[in-house]
Amino acid sequence: MNRPRKYRFSALPLGENSEKTLYEEREYGITHLPFEVELRLCSAIRRGDSDEIKEIADATLSQTISAGHLSDNELMQTKYWCVTVIATAIHYAILGGLDETDAYNMSDSYIRDIDAMKDPDSCIDYLRTKAFELVKAVNRAKNRLSVSPSIKKALHYIHVHLHERITIEKLASEAGLSRDYLCELFLKETGATPHSYITEEKMKEAEKLLEEGLCAREVAYILSYSSQSHFTEVFKKRFGVTPSKYHSRRVPDIH
Repeated sequence: MNRPRKYRFSALPLGENSEKTLYEEREYGITHLPFEVELRLCSAIRRGDSDEIKEIADATLSQTISAGHLSDNELMQTKYWCVTVIATAIHYAILGGLDETDAYNMSDSYIRDIDAMKDPDSCIDYLRTKAFELVKAVNRAKNRLSVSPSIKKALHYIHVHLHERITIEKLASEAGLSRDYLCELFLKETGATPHSYITEEKMKEAEKLLEEGLCAREVAYILSYSSQSHFTEVFKKRFGVTPSKYHSRRVPDIH
């Protein structure tokens, strides 16, 4: 027995003309998502306004959603609609200050997840959850917008090249500053030295990779640490446990 749908999409059989679509919309009171609502949604993402996102989502998802005629298949109809929403939202997140690399990686990840889903309701629930995640990412990015263009270049380089061994000299070159002035300005604008900032970002990435199931040796290699022992030392100082112990807690032996 099929469970009832939480959300409803209007969709006409393939081949129906636009007049028939208009008839259905008039007959059942179903219309495309108003542009005003879409604009509010995108503006809220750009501002990083999670309260506005919740209000719009609650109001919109409580009624039948019309996405026009995208597919005969109800699941594909929902997936296509979700992808269009993601694509639009990501652009406004970038306008809100989210790093382009971050934004497009998030978009790709969201679309892959939507593609793998098996029922329409899961797609909508997922989209709602990721809307809040995207807003949080925009807010974090806004906190970095006050830095100077030179430091912004340095931060972007760190973000893109995090898996590599990043030297202060390379950062200074990317920022167009001398080594000493980069260190001085970086500390003044971010509250951290370049070295401590890079280390913290690498530790965040290490934590994520360990949670995904990679072992300490693999993570140390990916993040370009000179040795597993050095990586272990840095990780333990940051998290209070060794990477191997952290990995075993997150990925228990099932045998």
